[in-house]
Amino acid sequence: MSKNTPTIAASSVPLCISSIDIRLDDTSKKKVDFAELKLDSQRRKIHHSSEPGKNLSAKFDPAIKDILAETVDPSGQREYSTVQRKMTVAITTISQSQSTSRDILENCPRFRLLVIGNTGVGKSTLIRQAFKLNEHVADYECGKANINEEFTAPENERFVVHDSQGFEAGDSENFAIAKDFIKRRRNMLALQDKIHAVWLCISIPLANEALFEDGIEEFIKLRKEILGDIPIIVVFTKYDTLVNDLELEARMSGEHDETALEARKVDKLNELCIQPLKEVAGSDILHTTVSMDEEYESTIRRLIDLTTTSVEEFVASEAALVMMIAQRADIGLKVKASLIIGNRRYWRGLAANVNFKGFTMSDCLSVIHKDVIDVWNFNDPHCHLASDQFKGLILKDLDKADEPMPKVPDMVDLPWTAAQPLNISSEFGLATITAILTLLAGAFPPIAAGVALVECARDAYQHTKIVLQRIMTYIVDLTCVMQILFLLAPTGPISRHVVKIATKAYEEACKNKVHLAIQSYCVSAMSTGEGDALETIVRMIKDHSIQADEVQGLRARMEGPVDSKADEEW
Repeated sequence: MSKNTPTIAASSVPLCISSIDIRLDDTSKKKVDFAELKLDSQRRKIHHSSEPGKNLSAKFDPAIKDILAETVDPSGQREYSTVQRKMTVAITTISQSQSTSRDILENCPRFRLLVIGNTGVGKSTLIRQAFKLNEHVADYECGKANINEEFTAPENERFVVHDSQGFEAGDSENFAIAKDFIKRRRNMLALQDKIHAVWLCISIPLANEALFEDGIEEFIKLRKEILGDIPIIVVFTKYDTLVNDLELEARMSGEHDETALEARKVDKLNELCIQPLKEVAGSDILHTTVSMDEEYESTIRRLIDLTTTSVEEFVASEAALVMMIAQRADIGLKVKASLIIGNRRYWRGLAANVNFKGFTMSDCLSVIHKDVIDVWNFNDPHCHLASDQFKGLILKDLDKADEPMPKVPDMVDLPWTAAQPLNISSEFGLATITAILTLLAGAFPPIAAGVALVECARDAYQHTKIVLQRIMTYIVDLTCVMQILFLLAPTGPISRHVVKIATKAYEEACKNKVHLAIQSYCVSAMSTGEGDALETIVRMIKDHSIQADEVQGLRARMEGPVDSKADEEW
């Protein structure tokens, strides 16, 4: 290291290399042909950047672990550099205790969506449904949109929308403005500034009108030239209107046969929308139908899933993750994002028996806690979910992890009335709604005031059976409670009252079963020396997941929506 190297305070906290950059001074005539990082048996190539022979760089995901211990400051991500003969080597380090979600959201804090469509096609309602905005979006008025203006919602900060009106015949100015906007965004370097996806919204034509206006047809034909790799999805709106018309037609004709009616819906949609689209665009353009009615919530989920999959393939996995975080319609994508982020760094460390030296259990659990609540992205203006009191509720009984768990009595189902049918496939969903109904039917038992972190969380982290068991339990417990909150407060705001219902419902539904299963795994894994903690966490979460198609029915079982504004002390 040269004299230019900054002085680093010693620390016992291990840091990991997340990236390396090698930069030659502008005045240097030398070129670097090859670079490689060697650490013990590890070898990692460092590649040329945009200017061959001049600069090289490499990013490591996951970061290279357990290096630079005793030499660097543990406060988050830092850069250290050394200058040798006009060449600078910069090493970016990241603390093992740093949240994975923070890394992702610093790189791409919002999912950036361009929505194109005429006034009246349902764009603003679609946005409210996909991202669960709880009030009319006054600042997002159709017909007055400026594509260069960013629409953001205070109750969901993880997305931004740009709105372009449709391109009517002879409206070459609006078409040119949209093309210029897209070109500028494509040329921006930062992922957060790029357009991540385009929704082209078109009403299903029901009165013999044409599907496309001339400008929209031209845009579709030139989409690859205009958009490049930005995925576009054609969204046929007002599907419920088409269905209602066909059902009315069938009743009036006296031929209301369900099988024939379903076939008629498919044929009509193919005639009005899909075939005309293929004639203009070919067969390689994504499309789906949506309705904003609650009965058709699955259509919104399908659009979100198409968008996420396409963004991951053509844009960046980080942008796809941010879409999973931003959307509030698909519980399955929330669980999936929790697993992806958990698997990137911290949960993987548990599976590999990593000792996170220099940290307490509270440090470790705080990182896990932040990752999980960031993924679920609830409207939580008072930060109840980040509070020590909520962490204390999740930590409840965790210090008893080494005690034998009591046997769980058989679950007793509440009687379901014929007037309110419910199709539930998962035991967790059934147990959860049973517990919620029980809580809502009577006086809600108060939780002791002043809930705080239990003493065991203050202990230094050591990789023992008990600690592994506690951390695995915390991850599964927290994820299950997040799912129950998804049922109770889809639009928020999150209140202490709702949080307490969710944690109590989980306790009544299956908390003991979960703890017993994890305890059994840990006893077996530690005695045999075999086991995969990460695999067990994933399996436990999947076994206790509410399926996306259950959500609407489960919510319908509640006697009206839970008052998310009602609040009380912890």
